Amino acid sequence: MSSRAKKRKPKLKKVTFRDKNWYKILAPRIFKNKEIGEVIGTENNIIGRIVETLMYDFTGEYKDISLKLNFKIVEVNEEAKKCNTLFQGHSYTNDYIRSLVNRGSTKIQTILNLTTKDKYTFRVTMIATTIRRARSSQQILIRKIVTEILREFAKSLNHEKFIAGMVYGEFQNQILRVAKTIYPLSNSVIIKSKLVTIPEGGVDKEIPDDQFEIVEVEVKRSRKSEIKRSERINVKKLSQSKSKTTEESKEEESKEPITE
Repeated sequence: MSSRAKKRKPKLKKVTFRDKNWYKILAPRIFKNKEIGEVIGTENNIIGRIVETLMYDFTGEYKDISLKLNFKIVEVNEEAKKCNTLFQGHSYTNDYIRSLVNRGSTKIQTILNLTTKDKYTFRVTMIATTIRRARSSQQILIRKIVTEILREFAKSLNHEKFIAGMVYGEFQNQILRVAKTIYPLSNSVIIKSKLVTIPEGGVDKEIPDDQFEIVEVEVKRSRKSEIKRSERINVKKLSQSKSKTTEESKEEESKEPITE
């Protein structure tokens, strides 16, 4: 037998079910500290867990049922049995993303790392889809508009208000307003975001208001990027023509004789 004494590892105390407690999970101040669920565990092993919920739980609107929000538990109140969270990111479901791109349209995707005024860094993925196929020069200009508008918002806003702009659709609306001068868009959606870095001592300090300043972007057009008169699309006429064709097809189906 070997003369070396075997090193014995210290026995760790097993955590039983009786040692665990239920804690209520609270959303950040941006979402009015709403209770989003419960979690079981001890104070040490709860911190760092990721909790997923739907935007529908906050708004009650059916259009938000495909938007998923991720929160990270960062603080536990042992006395009140509650834990505070930090917004970790959001994403849309795959079926919703597929529904954004129609046949004959162009998908313009942009991925950016954006640092807010209070030094929070988010990785943002945005998709803009045109009504019909756009030229490469027009795609470059639309991608430039997306980049400049998002960077301008990040530079001037704290992370609380930046999150509100992403989730509630304010940034997308302003991008649609500017990009339609280059080529009409059918959709403009931030499909995914992720919190990359947090400054030291970073906390939710304030609840943002609903007002956003209008961002103006100077776009230098080239001859190739301009829409020719013969290629210009009237969005209203296009939507009306589509609705007419669907109605006519329904009428034709109803008129067809039933054959046994």
